[in-house]
Amino acid sequence: MKKTCVDCKTRFEFTVEDLEEGDPFDCPECGLEYTLIYKGDKPTLVESKTLEMDNSDFDLDSDEDYS
Repeated sequence: MKKTCVDCKTRFEFTVEDLEEGDPFDCPECGLEYTLIYKGDKPTLVESKTLEMDNSDFDLDSDEDYS
């Protein structure tokens, strides 16, 4: 499959058969880390930092005022 890096715009290929869901894959040009995920039956690479930011499994400190 082919992917265009969102940072450096390099177009690169990756082999889905060599990766499992959740495996990291770096852009060969700039090193931006992607993670393989499946949307339905379709595999895709998503920026790893996007997945970390979307993680809703975090604990808020009860002593902090978040308002």
